[in-house]
Amino acid sequence: MDERSKLSGVFAALAVVVIWSGWIIISKWGLSHALTVWDVTGLRFITAALVVSSYALVTKTSLKNVFSLPVIICSLCCGLFYVCASLIGLLMSDAANTGVIINGLLPLMCACILFLWKRSKLLPSQYVGVTLILLANFMLFTSTGGATLSAFLWLLVATFSLAFYSVSMKIWGVSIKTIMFAVPIINALFFTPIWFFLPSHLTVAPISEILLQGAYQGIVVSICALFCMSYSIGKLGAVSASTIMALVPIVSVLLAMVFLDQQVTAQMGISIAICSLGIACYSALHPLWEYVKTKKGNPKIALSNE
Repeated sequence: MDERSKLSGVFAALAVVVIWSGWIIISKWGLSHALTVWDVTGLRFITAALVVSSYALVTKTSLKNVFSLPVIICSLCCGLFYVCASLIGLLMSDAANTGVIINGLLPLMCACILFLWKRSKLLPSQYVGVTLILLANFMLFTSTGGATLSAFLWLLVATFSLAFYSVSMKIWGVSIKTIMFAVPIINALFFTPIWFFLPSHLTVAPISEILLQGAYQGIVVSICALFCMSYSIGKLGAVSASTIMALVPIVSVLLAMVFLDQQVTAQMGISIAICSLGIACYSALHPLWEYVKTKKGNPKIALSNE
C-alpha cells in the first residue's frame, strides 16, 4: 500500500474525530432537553435507513449482501450496541468523560481483540504510545470529576462493541459499500419494533430538536462518519485508525468548553499534551511523516498495519 493511500486513511480518521466530537456534544445537548436515549437512537437509525434505502432504490443497488451473518454482527456492534450503550453512559456522565473512556480505550481494546483473534502484537513504540494515551485519558477522566461505576461500565460496553466492529470488519473482509447500506438498514429493522415499547418524548419534543438529531445522527454520523471510519480502517488497520480517534476526547473537551460551558483545568491541558505525544509514539500519524519524507527522497520505513 503506497503512502498516498495511507495518508488518505489518516485524513478520513481525522474527519471522524471532528464528527464524533460534535456527536458527543449534540447528543449530550439532546438528552438534556426533551428527547430520550431511545428517541435519539431511533431517529438516528430510521433517518439513515431512509436515506440509504432511497439511494439503493434509485441506483438499483442490490442489498442481498446486507443480510449475511458477518455483516449483521458488524452492523449491530457499531450500531445498536454501540449507540445505546454510549448514550446511556453519556446520560450518566459528562461529554469529556464519554470521549475519554470510549475513544481513549479504543486502541487498547482493538489491540486486545486482535491479539486474542489473530495473535497480532504491537511494536515497542506502539506499546509506549498506548501507555501514554491511557495515562493521558486517565488524567483527563479524573480531572473532570470521574463518572459513576454504572456510566463507566456502559461506556466500556460501547468501547468493546466499536472495537469488535473495527477488527471484525477488516478480518472478515466486509466492504465499505456493504457496511454503508447494512448499518442503517439492519439497525432500523432491529430497533424500530423495540422502540414502540420504550419511553419516548417524541410527540412533545420541539420539531427543531427532532430535525437536528435526525440530520446529525442519521446523516452526518451514520453515513458520513461511518464511511470515513470504514475507509480509514481499510487503509490503516483497526488499531492505527482507532489511535487517531483517541483525539476525540481532546476535541470533545474543547467543544464542551464552547457549547456546554465546561471548565478546563491545568490537568486537562497536560493530558492533551501527553495524548498527542502518545499518538506520535504509536505512529498512527506516521503515514503523514512518511509521505513528507518520500517527497524529499528519503527511504521508506515499514509500518505495522494490523
